[in-house]
Amino acid sequence: MKRILAGLIVVHRYLGLVFCLVFLIWFASGIVMVFKRMPEYTPQERLARLSALDPAVIRLTPADAFASAGMSGNPDRVLLTSFNGRPVYRFVIGAGSLTVSAETGELVDTVTPEGAVGIAGSLFPEHRQTARHLDALTEPDQWTIGNRFNSTGSLHRVALGDDASTHLYVAEANGEVVQKTDRASRFWGYAGPVMHWFYFTPLRAGQGPLWNDLIVYGSVVGCVLCILGLAIGVWRFSIDRRFLRATSMSPYVGWLRWHHYAGLLFGVITLTWTFSGLLTMSPWNLFPQGPDNVQVEAIRGDGVALDRFVVTPVAALGEFHKAFQPKEIEFVQFMGTPFYSATDAGRKLLVSADSGPPGTRTSFTREELIAAATAAMGGQPPVDVAWLTEYDAYYYDRTGDRPLPVLRAKFNDPDETWLYLNANDGALVGGEVRGSRAERWSYQALHSLDFPGFYQTAWLWYPVIIGLSLGGIALSATSVVIAWRYLTGTARRSSPPVERTL
Repeated sequence: MKRILAGLIVVHRYLGLVFCLVFLIWFASGIVMVFKRMPEYTPQERLARLSALDPAVIRLTPADAFASAGMSGNPDRVLLTSFNGRPVYRFVIGAGSLTVSAETGELVDTVTPEGAVGIAGSLFPEHRQTARHLDALTEPDQWTIGNRFNSTGSLHRVALGDDASTHLYVAEANGEVVQKTDRASRFWGYAGPVMHWFYFTPLRAGQGPLWNDLIVYGSVVGCVLCILGLAIGVWRFSIDRRFLRATSMSPYVGWLRWHHYAGLLFGVITLTWTFSGLLTMSPWNLFPQGPDNVQVEAIRGDGVALDRFVVTPVAALGEFHKAFQPKEIEFVQFMGTPFYSATDAGRKLLVSADSGPPGTRTSFTREELIAAATAAMGGQPPVDVAWLTEYDAYYYDRTGDRPLPVLRAKFNDPDETWLYLNANDGALVGGEVRGSRAERWSYQALHSLDFPGFYQTAWLWYPVIIGLSLGGIALSATSVVIAWRYLTGTARRSSPPVERTL
């Protein structure tokens, strides 16, 4: 046993030398991520900065605009939105998109640097005079690693010239603003997500498999390090030593003793966070996900059938204007029936688009949603249905952005599928299978401590998550000091001579 323990101590020591700084970075950046995330141009801000749609200048139907671009068939998604303050149709096809003027049918071609500055000025008129073009990116930078350059072309980076040092990234292909950063969001982005995920551009951009393997197998080694530390720490902890010999319960002295105690207090949470962090990468396809595209298409259809939208967008805008002035309209289908959908201040409204006078509706019935869920499962009816006006353990969101009410339908299929359908527009907004429910507890619950009730109780959740993180920093910081002292030859060994042989 002494030889085994001595061997474990040696392995733990040298793994700690390599990973002590990694754990310190993980804990420190994790605290930042409790409050800050990566920079983004949020959907809410994007919609707020668009111009209201003016029906007086919309000349073409979506079918006519699509045909004028030389296209046929059904696009995957269709939006009536604005480009430089003028109405346009945006047709999403596969990984790319087409933007066509709703007035003239002209295709919005490649956006020039001057055009990108003009787009920035139209969206941020308060900085129209100071906006300037910085450069055109053909490769990802730190904030656009996930951008599909093959479909958007280059990205024009435009500086607004404001006190916050705001930068906009405008897609060359369609003029969309795909990212927005400022000085503060870039700083916190580096301090939090970039450091936590090791999301550095040279490692992440074009090196996906390498980055994935480093995170996955580095986390595996980190778990081994934690398990060894817990085993050694428990083995060498002795209450008898403290009360019978009037010495410390730890055989160590100095920083080693502090590391021993910190490991006993925070070693388990360090292990669970390292393990659940490993699961964020969905390694080795351990957990299947849902819903899939087939289920979505069963409700929404395979593409947007433009010929079904008999009611014109101009007529639909007349209906919307009775409630609010929409800035963007999406063309959606629910079980073969076309609708125009628009959102204002979080409120979603639908206008029917098939034959007959247009009418508005704000929700679908329980029976309609059950029929949609049944269709998504290939005709299999649900065995349990619940109408949720509050989040459950699998469909939830601390910020409250996920829509309610929803219909939850459970099925008796081999995967034990659960589907969640948005009552407001019939969209399939969530899906769980047996594997993803297991992942919810082994990943989200362990990593974010988002246990039902506790996660939504901010006054309790924040102190606990911060306190545990600070404990992890203490554990990691002591290991960093010990590693430094060991490498410089100033480390102190275990105190009682009898214990040194273990």
